[in-house]
Amino acid sequence: MSLLTIYKEGEPVFLCASHATTIERPNDDSVAGVRLIETQSADGNNARKDEQRTRPPEDAVATKSASVPKKGSLAATEVARETAPSHRRPAPDLTYGNCAKALVDEAVWNLPTGDFDVYKAARQDGKSAAEAAQSAGGQLAIVHRKISEYMLKIEEVLSESKATIDVCDAIDKPFEQAMLELIGNLAMGEAEKDKAINDLGAFQEQVNRGLGREITPLQAHRIARAIGDRANWGTEAGLSEELKPAFRAVYTSVRNAVRAAAPEANGLEERLANLCAAKSDLENTGAAKVPAVHGL
Repeated sequence: MSLLTIYKEGEPVFLCASHATTIERPNDDSVAGVRLIETQSADGNNARKDEQRTRPPEDAVATKSASVPKKGSLAATEVARETAPSHRRPAPDLTYGNCAKALVDEAVWNLPTGDFDVYKAARQDGKSAAEAAQSAGGQLAIVHRKISEYMLKIEEVLSESKATIDVCDAIDKPFEQAMLELIGNLAMGEAEKDKAINDLGAFQEQVNRGLGREITPLQAHRIARAIGDRANWGTEAGLSEELKPAFRAVYTSVRNAVRAAAPEANGLEERLANLCAAKSDLENTGAAKVPAVHGL
């Protein structure tokens, strides 16, 4: 299938064929930031490999030497730029939601991100995150507003569910398994292992506070949201590397329990999770400092 790649501030957004057909395709390739990438067939790849295998050795050496630019030339600068280590932030953990999909589903991928200086100033003035986002405008404002809308919708749907979820299966067992994995982690020192276990135990106690043996899908959904918030929705989370797998496992368990108990809310739940991940990604984008590229 063809992929429509939309470049915005250096970050590509990849659309599947079903989404790409909803976006008007430009008449030519002159539109800045948009280009169509055709996938290569397996036969084409095989033909290229066969060609490489049958090419004489001296031919390959000549091609390689001809393609290496001279040091100090403009081409050499471009090659150095392409091969330099990337300073981009690590990709978000898609366990918690897909940032790019949220922007596409809510049709805001082509909007400016918003004024982060205004957002930061509003927060410093004591405004809530939602109020500050509305002041900032752009994607940030719409994502915050959409989160509020989906929260209301999903809570309304889940409140009508008569299903119940077993706390031991959905919450306690993944926590206990995560504890056992931390205890058996030979790569960790005793001090850092103790800290990780204490931190995870404290969070488990916080999650289980006031719960009985069974909970409603609405209660489980709120617990999943609390875990997602603690993990910053997988976007540059403040969790240690040792705790990330534990939070991922518990979040996945609770989320799957909600989806199984109340499948009628799955579409809303997925959109809400994606929006929460997009919100964290946008806020981290505004806070990030992009390092300068030497030699430019």
